[in-house]
Amino acid sequence: MAQNSSRRKKPNILITGTPGTGKTTTATFLAVVTKLRHINVGDFANEENLTNDWDDTFDCYYINEDLF
Repeated sequence: MAQNSSRRKKPNILITGTPGTGKTTTATFLAVVTKLRHINVGDFANEENLTNDWDDTFDCYYINEDLF
């Protein structure tokens, strides 16, 4: 089987869960230990104007998945 040089060499690791359970803390630690890049999807969506309204119950933005 021939090697495809454009193939991803590092994995995507997705950490999901309820707000306030330590996802960012865990992902930040994991990124340091594995030397992988940590991207906070909520921050990314907010910076790229991919959110709708603020959810006071969960203290976060609604991400508009249709804009991705």
